[in-house]
Amino acid sequence: MFSDESRFSLQSDSRRTFIWRAPGTRYHQENTIERHRYGGAGWLVWGGIILDSRTDLHVQSVTMTGHIYRDVILEQHVRLFRGAMVAEFLFMDDNARPHGANIVDE
Repeated sequence: MFSDESRFSLQSDSRRTFIWRAPGTRYHQENTIERHRYGGAGWLVWGGIILDSRTDLHVQSVTMTGHIYRDVILEQHVRLFRGAMVAEFLFMDDNARPHGANIVDE
């Protein structure tokens, strides 16, 4: 089974905004734009494919952590497909940080 996830930002990805301002007013409030770290609000979508089948898409609005990856992705999605397969089952992920957390290896 191959799996991957992708994050979709609900804000502009552009880090460049051009404004005209008077000299010496760079940090005045009217010349600044608030930015949220990691793109602010967004959605993370996870899915897996195997042979001629696929998992349901898992959509979440929170950051993927080792706990969420283990309790939701592995337990609720991957385990279902593993049970339906014959003795040989190979699970492939992209080795993202939550996938390699110690809690996942347990």
